[in-house]
Amino acid sequence: MAARDGLEAEDVRRVVALPSGLLEKRGARVSIAMVRRVWSGLTDHRAAGPLLGLRAARQLPLGSLDLLDYLTMASSTGAEAFAHLTRYLPLLADAGRVWTESDGQSFRFRHEAPGGVPSLVELLLGLVVARSQALFGPAHAPRRVQFAHAPLAALSTYEEVLGVPVQFGGRFDEIVFDRDIARAPIASQDPQLRRILVAQAEQALSRVDLRGGAAHGDDFVPAFRHALALALDAGDTSLARIGESFGMSARTLQRRLAAAHVSHRELLQELRLERARRSLGAAQLKAVSHDLGYSSPSAFHRAFKRWTGLTPGAVAEGGVSPSTCHVPRACVESLSQDRR
Repeated sequence: MAARDGLEAEDVRRVVALPSGLLEKRGARVSIAMVRRVWSGLTDHRAAGPLLGLRAARQLPLGSLDLLDYLTMASSTGAEAFAHLTRYLPLLADAGRVWTESDGQSFRFRHEAPGGVPSLVELLLGLVVARSQALFGPAHAPRRVQFAHAPLAALSTYEEVLGVPVQFGGRFDEIVFDRDIARAPIASQDPQLRRILVAQAEQALSRVDLRGGAAHGDDFVPAFRHALALALDAGDTSLARIGESFGMSARTLQRRLAAAHVSHRELLQELRLERARRSLGAAQLKAVSHDLGYSSPSAFHRAFKRWTGLTPGAVAEGGVSPSTCHVPRACVESLSQDRR
């Protein structure tokens, strides 16, 4: 890749100056301070040009990111692929905060890293754009890309490299797709392989302290939350379905959750409430209730009022923040009376 970009290999080694043997050590983590120094050195190099990160993203095909790419390819839908990306990106790099949001019109992949290196941000978003193009084709192409930083080159150059409209100066970095990408099927999906890869990814993630790279303890509840979000997207939030991704029985999952002083029902209702809060301002009540697994808008209306003390309409029309439901267990008990 360095040669294609006009960089001499010896120059790269001199600029990078990584510790001896680090690049040969599979799975080795590099400190963010070292990454900043390396990329600053490379992008300042006279032959590298200002868009090294974007060009590098185009030259790293599916599979080159190892476990993260394979999980993406084995996913069943766009929503599942992005959920895997946002959870397991720390296995690739400490890239700031990443998340997704959706409404009645769009699906957004967002990234925030105050003080981040612009070239690294462009590498990340370039990788996501390239992989979305490879997996979903032109029918689900991004509508636009936005960067928080100022442009490093002419706008036309960015749009030529990415193949989509580009904007700068936003509150965060984001890629905007049509909402349909969330349900778009992935041709290479493989449920059995996905379960194996998720188990491997969770083991790898449990060994990574997201704040500094040190080992830490059990990360079961966050892992369960992630699996639950995928299950809600798939329309089956049963413990039996979630247990498939962990290789555990429903009873074992219940014991693990009880040991962490939470329950499947509580976590599911917290997830539904979180999604309802995000969606109500831009989506129709019928669509929100369907996405959250309710049989009718009226059932969702009753449940939402029990959770928050407010109606969905009051939140959607008045911009009120539904914050009156502070006790998840009470919310769950009231919700269980209404979801039927």
